[in-house]
Amino acid sequence: MLRKLTSALAVALLVSAIIAPAQAHFLWLVESDNPKVLNLYFSEGPYADEPAILKRVEDAVAYKVFSDKEPEQIKFTLADEELKSEELKGRGESLYALTRSLGVMERGGEKFLLQYNAKTGPTLGKSAWKRDASKLVTLDVVPTLQDGEAVFTVTFAGKPVEGAEVSVDGANGKEKAETDSQGIAKFAANKAGLYAVRAKYVEPKSGQVGDDKYDSIRHYTTLTLPVIPKLNETLSAYPDLPEAVTSFGAAVIGDALYAYGGHTGDAHHYYYEAQNGSLQKLSLKKDAKWETVAEGPKLQGLAMVAHGDKLYRIGGFTAMNKEEEEGRNLVSQADVAAFDLKTGKWSDLPKLPEPRSSFDAVVLGDKIYVIGGWALNGEDKDSTWHKTAYSLDLSQPSAEWTAIAEPPFQRRANSVGVANGKIYSIGGMQEEGGPTTRVAVYDPEAKTWSEGPELPGGNMDGFGTSTFAQGGKLYVSTMSGRLVRLADDGKSWETVGGLTNERFFHRMLPVGKDQLILLGGASMTVGKFSEVDVVNLK
Repeated sequence: MLRKLTSALAVALLVSAIIAPAQAHFLWLVESDNPKVLNLYFSEGPYADEPAILKRVEDAVAYKVFSDKEPEQIKFTLADEELKSEELKGRGESLYALTRSLGVMERGGEKFLLQYNAKTGPTLGKSAWKRDASKLVTLDVVPTLQDGEAVFTVTFAGKPVEGAEVSVDGANGKEKAETDSQGIAKFAANKAGLYAVRAKYVEPKSGQVGDDKYDSIRHYTTLTLPVIPKLNETLSAYPDLPEAVTSFGAAVIGDALYAYGGHTGDAHHYYYEAQNGSLQKLSLKKDAKWETVAEGPKLQGLAMVAHGDKLYRIGGFTAMNKEEEEGRNLVSQADVAAFDLKTGKWSDLPKLPEPRSSFDAVVLGDKIYVIGGWALNGEDKDSTWHKTAYSLDLSQPSAEWTAIAEPPFQRRANSVGVANGKIYSIGGMQEEGGPTTRVAVYDPEAKTWSEGPELPGGNMDGFGTSTFAQGGKLYVSTMSGRLVRLADDGKSWETVGGLTNERFFHRMLPVGKDQLILLGGASMTVGKFSEVDVVNLK
């Protein structure tokens, strides 16, 4: 009995603190990953606080907002002192909204009805924030990105609210402002981070809930808003690729960039004529032009790396079917070849122990490491997900591919990079469970695998990434347009900023001492890219 009384007293005290100036509690929606769920917090900010007061709002209902159909209801379950939804389905940008009345409160002799609203969604500037949630919240707040500023438009009953209080707690610190006659308040958004936004509007309306009368309604709306400022990019510094392409190989040697193979057709439409078999060169000097320097087999889903004055082409798959033929006959290859820049010719190297595509490779020291991927076995045959990884010692003239420690994962569409003498396998698609942002780390000295820090962002941000080191730092670019950097201690990722072109199945390579070059790839909304972009890291 004493325990029950103590718990009840705690709840009563915490509820009274909800409206106290020093400890104001609000509802916050936060989308999390692995698994993908929606969290509901009752706290000063978008984080867990006092679990005892969660029972007061466990019956709250959120909605997933669409642009072309009715909202989808999302309920929460209180377990292990957390309010979470069931695992969320679907991919792409999502917007969520919630409204919940907390009943009549009294402070300073004034009685008011307390109405809470909460929203969360993708990165600031994404189109999902423009979806109409006004029927799901009593006070709507819509964020947009304009000239590097976060612009919040506050509306009530479909009309702009003048004088609404808006506060933002983000990477720039805490700021406050009031909306103008158009219901707009603007804040700086030039630093990456998660911004906690809160708007307040007092509706001069009296009423009654049960036996409790009130003189006004206080509407609060919170936004959990990821912000990724655009990077300092030099667009079109180099000529476009001769043809938009995905799933190709690329490498830089000296002052030239080389690209080989790839898919040039429509998404998921694979046939022989839509695959590239050319090795193309772009001089990184002024007034450069793309030129074809050699031909080879038509391949996509391959890897290409550079070592010394040679390029190494590894694996990939070939579509054996022609465009007019029904069905697809996709076959992974085990071929490996070296291109000598001095002679301008290809030469065969030892084949991979098994055919492999949709993987990545990296050079560490004198060795090539091949990690991830699967084998496409032709028409009407199941694919084989590889449980193996290999290295090839280029310093040995008669070297053969040697198995390294078996990876603790089976993933394809991953990317691979090197940092601090270790090899990082980034994300990918799993045989079961879909795309992932998990990272595995291989130590060649210890010959062991370990778990690395997960990439930030949704699960799709781990699919079709590109990874490379520049200036001693490891960078990853993701399909949401996020560029991240491995922290110095190797335990986390730092968001560097947002890319103008959001790509996946592209290539990112180092240029000079402080630049990254991005080429090819595609986005879910735009399709394939031929543009070549340069990111200035300083």
